[in-house]
Amino acid sequence: MTRRIDILLAVSCILCGWMTTLPPARAQTPAPGTSFRDCSNGCPEMVVVQQGRFTMGAPAGEEARENLPNQLRGRSVPQHLITIRHKLAIAKFDVTRDEYAQFVAETNRPDPDSCVTVNGSGTGFIATNGNWHSPGFPQTGRDPVVCVSWDDAQAYMAWLSAKTGHVYRLPTEAEWEYAARAGTTTARYGSDSPAELCRYSNVGDLDYSEQHPGDSGVNRACRDGYAFTSPVGSFPPNQFGLYDMLGNVMDWNEDCWNANYSGAPTDGTAWQSGDCGRRVVRGGSWDADLRVVRSANRRGIPTSNRNTTFGFRVARTL
Repeated sequence: MTRRIDILLAVSCILCGWMTTLPPARAQTPAPGTSFRDCSNGCPEMVVVQQGRFTMGAPAGEEARENLPNQLRGRSVPQHLITIRHKLAIAKFDVTRDEYAQFVAETNRPDPDSCVTVNGSGTGFIATNGNWHSPGFPQTGRDPVVCVSWDDAQAYMAWLSAKTGHVYRLPTEAEWEYAARAGTTTARYGSDSPAELCRYSNVGDLDYSEQHPGDSGVNRACRDGYAFTSPVGSFPPNQFGLYDMLGNVMDWNEDCWNANYSGAPTDGTAWQSGDCGRRVVRGGSWDADLRVVRSANRRGIPTSNRNTTFGFRVARTL
């Protein structure tokens, strides 16, 4: 009996030693839909996006059905299958004025001295001496920051990465459309009805029209309650829990501009060839007519351009 006890104790000690040499358990990636912040003092709230695949681009007939001008057609084709295999988080909201103000304060970044905005009648655009904290219309600290260029957004990413110890970046164009669609295949994730769209997005509507009476592209079927930008989260999220993916402000993306999708990556990475002096913006804005407020719509804009309709949101590979 004594010998049996001695053997059991010896085995137990061996097991004890083995268990103490096990490597520490890896931190698990949060489940899709989980939100988190990497710091408590100004970091954007992030949402974990599920991995998956989707068909990127405009389906046949969508651009004609939406009456997109001929000169703007053909940018979102050919449709192609994208597979997002990497673990990804995207900001729940566009970067707000308060969040951007903290970046400016901590880096002593000088104010820019120009910004393009829609003119008073809504018939065109004019350059002003506006900037991110003085865009020419009232905003709260929770409104999305505007009058920021792609270059400004890159400087913000560098600051946020250094602050948190994690690599932050702009979403790639494929990631952005995957996140905007959130499993939908319609032109918009909320509703394609002009009368219903104001429930889901801040776009060029009757409220906007009262401030810009000359704009002929206004959606006159509804009011969204805002003539300019709206505080982030004022409208319902999409199916991934992300807000304002369509409307409010257009989002800068990481990718270089290419006139269509011929030769585009299919793994969700950024397209880093083409016209890299111009970068992609997506999503429509507070002044936009419905033809451009679509998950598939895309534009190429010079990286130095600052506009009252352009903002950005952040992304991070997990």
